[in-house]
Amino acid sequence: MATEEARKTLEKANVQLASGELQKSYNTLKKLVKDEPDIAEAHFLMAEAAVGIPKLTVQDIASHYQKACDLAPENALYQASFGNFCFEMGILKKGEECFIKAAEIDEENSALYLSDLATSYFFSAKNFKNMYPTMKDDDIMQKSLKYILMAFSIDKEKAKNLIDGID
Repeated sequence: MATEEARKTLEKANVQLASGELQKSYNTLKKLVKDEPDIAEAHFLMAEAAVGIPKLTVQDIASHYQKACDLAPENALYQASFGNFCFEMGILKKGEECFIKAAEIDEENSALYLSDLATSYFFSAKNFKNMYPTMKDDDIMQKSLKYILMAFSIDKEKAKNLIDGID
């Protein structure tokens, strides 16, 4: 658990982040994690701030998301946020892993995570197709369809029957 001083620093960084002062928020958090490196929320907020700081690399940002996920492995928000970041960067496999983990962690909302996974995968794979030269459009659609069926708990046979019934 974070100390009272760390809690206040996190609040300050959150306010800075919310007001668009990304570099200030990042710097505030950077000082905090230097002193207290095991605060998952600090790493998560650093990643969120870092997304809007052009000089930071994809690896810098991903390392903060990963650290937050490692420190708080049962936090579905951290997993899904990392997954979104990965899809925005065209990192498909890691994006999939993060959303699947979020769905496992938060079973009550798993359909939301899996449907987000289906659409995020679809659009990211289409947008970054040049990074995956062996991937075909049908591959993208099949994987996206697989995740949407998982979201609605529909097996292949049921899906086929439903599709046959569409006018």
